[in-house]
Amino acid sequence: MTDSDSPSRSIDTTVAHPARVWDYWLGGKDNYAVDREVGDHLSSVMPDIVVNARADREFLGRAVRHLVSEGIRQFLDIGTGIPTANNTHEVAQRIAPESRVVYVDNDR
Repeated sequence: MTDSDSPSRSIDTTVAHPARVWDYWLGGKDNYAVDREVGDHLSSVMPDIVVNARADREFLGRAVRHLVSEGIRQFLDIGTGIPTANNTHEVAQRIAPESRVVYVDNDR
């Protein structure tokens, strides 16, 4: 594949993206006005969505801490979204600095 064949790498800030909406709900900084608008609309019709998003992030932290306590040092994080606070590697490496994480996601 040549450069001319590769898909555009630009970010469309006029269309909301689920990962950026999720980032907004988590209090992240990698979102745009359109993501916040959609996030606010969704939370107005699903009032628990922000609480659920944050609970999901808290669960990730608890699960990683438990796995590290059981001796796990390699992680495959699938469907990672946009990096935000307390990512898998941050949680694992706080306890066991030698922990390694591979992140996989699809942004299409």
